[in-house]
Amino acid sequence: MSKSSQVLIDTFLTDRNAPNPLGYRSSTWGRRVDDLSMVDPEEIARSVVVIEPWKHVGERPNDKVGVIASENVAYVVDQLMGLPTLIVPAWKQGIPDLQRFATLTSLAKLIVLEGGEPDVHVENTFSEAFPRSDATKLIVEFLLRQIPFLGICLSHQLTAQAHVELIREFVHRLEQSKQPAFVAVSHRIAGIASRLKVEKTYGTVAESWNDESFAVAKNEEISHSNTRLYPYHEIDLSHVPTEITEAYRVIAKHFDGIIDVALQYENDLHIQAFHGNEVSEESMRFVCWAYQQIHHVITAYSVEAASTIDLQGLMSAPVGIEILASTHTQSGDPLCEVAATGIYWDSGQKALTTQFHPELDESLMTASEGWAPSWDEMKRSDGIRLLARMLQAVL
Repeated sequence: MSKSSQVLIDTFLTDRNAPNPLGYRSSTWGRRVDDLSMVDPEEIARSVVVIEPWKHVGERPNDKVGVIASENVAYVVDQLMGLPTLIVPAWKQGIPDLQRFATLTSLAKLIVLEGGEPDVHVENTFSEAFPRSDATKLIVEFLLRQIPFLGICLSHQLTAQAHVELIREFVHRLEQSKQPAFVAVSHRIAGIASRLKVEKTYGTVAESWNDESFAVAKNEEISHSNTRLYPYHEIDLSHVPTEITEAYRVIAKHFDGIIDVALQYENDLHIQAFHGNEVSEESMRFVCWAYQQIHHVITAYSVEAASTIDLQGLMSAPVGIEILASTHTQSGDPLCEVAATGIYWDSGQKALTTQFHPELDESLMTASEGWAPSWDEMKRSDGIRLLARMLQAVL
């Protein structure tokens, strides 16, 4: 994070009575850019890049109008930090060269992957220009390049899917290496993954990581707006091997994901969520363990890994992930156990993903419709204060 951005966010979060140090700023909600490669790299470096996987994040229940939440992210970063935003409608034009796009976006102050209406499990709900496969491949590029990002709602789910796809690819590369230590790890990961179930209160949704619903599955209930957010509390899952649970606890104790910390400071925090799918607790604990297994063997045999082209990419993979928050039903039962995750690299970089929308308030209005909270109103907003802490963590 630049020093100026750090000072401005700190001022917003710590002094509830201070006036906006940037003074009055007219409403702005970003510049839409169909092709990021046509933008001056210096402009990208001064900006936040928001990627839209779909034209809106869902329809408002009262009027069935699509909610363009990317505008609100642009408004908040402009008002809090004075940063411009470039909004890329990937759903409209697609991203022809994912690797080049990842290189360009890595120049930005921050990358935000927005939500969207498509169903992760239904390919034809995505646009032809930006199919699910492209969305997960782009996230894999970010994960392998240690590029910090925020992933919201659909992109939270796509990131979970990307983790599993990436680990499958790693397992294949390790096995093909023929190096005994690498092969042993690949067999260990694949062996556990082939029998790890995902259980819901309504039954088993996945028998192994070969099932489509392993990473993301239908929630027990649809989450609605103005949902209270709680710290994640690990519960015993008897069908999850002890070594996975222990590895997860190591990462959770070692890293600070900020969302769970924020819940200690913000009382009775409510956020906006409307979704029917959720990331599974079992898959994220598994992903955390698998990343650690890979990190350990690559570190132990770093020369062998560095000298093998197919294994070089594994050296920059995440070292683990953490579940940071959950939502509950009105009766107190877990509703969305994996409402947020932290992704960690050994370089100290981190990424955050959330099932909820901190950039939206209960009205579900957007900046182009006149949503323009004042500095004081943003200071009192649960979602915007949480978004500010997330920006602080990854910028």
